[in-house]
Amino acid sequence: MPDIFATLRGLVGMKDYSSDSEVPFRVGKGGQAMSSTLYPEYYQLAKDGRIHHYTTPDEGVAPGTDVAGTAAAIVIHNPTGSAEDISILDARMVYESGTLGAGPVYWVRAPNSTDAVPTGTDMLYTPGYMNGRGRPGSIRALYTATIAAADPTIWRMFGSLDASLATSVVGMTVIPDHVAGQLIIAPGWWVAIMGDAAAGTTPLVGISVSVMTSPV
Repeated sequence: MPDIFATLRGLVGMKDYSSDSEVPFRVGKGGQAMSSTLYPEYYQLAKDGRIHHYTTPDEGVAPGTDVAGTAAAIVIHNPTGSAEDISILDARMVYESGTLGAGPVYWVRAPNSTDAVPTGTDMLYTPGYMNGRGRPGSIRALYTATIAAADPTIWRMFGSLDASLATSVVGMTVIPDHVAGQLIIAPGWWVAIMGDAAAGTTPLVGISVSVMTSPV
């Protein structure tokens, strides 16, 4: 019987980040894959320029009050003709100022790929690998955005806001959502974060999103 593990050792490699060379895939005596936690799983993706971070400005954005409307806190758009898919890795929301209205916040998506291009202001960009490269052209990350048509499709819950303000015991410190690549935006599609909360009084939050790009 052929030694399948010997075959794996010869055919499958993993990156040696210290020397940037390939090293053999390691298999234990029981057939288990041997791995190291020295570097997190996203290290090489960031080094390869495929991890990107987007953040709203420090003055914040309105979280939104109507998930069936057209006003979105942020939008991540993959333009038609892009050669890459965009995977949402992580997102988080923090309190900025004003009085928050209580209610849910959702991830929503375009009902179909023929929707018109969303509009808004470019979010602040930081590459996963600080090497001086510019913003990738395949991603449009917008805040205080407007989607083309009302009543987008709800994808999943993002979090929930408490009715609170800066001088009270603020229930929201950080709302994290580790999407971990479960949402992939194909060319021509977009996703957004929209609140469906009470109006409050000039409520503003900060939002950051981390994404990964990969060839279509």
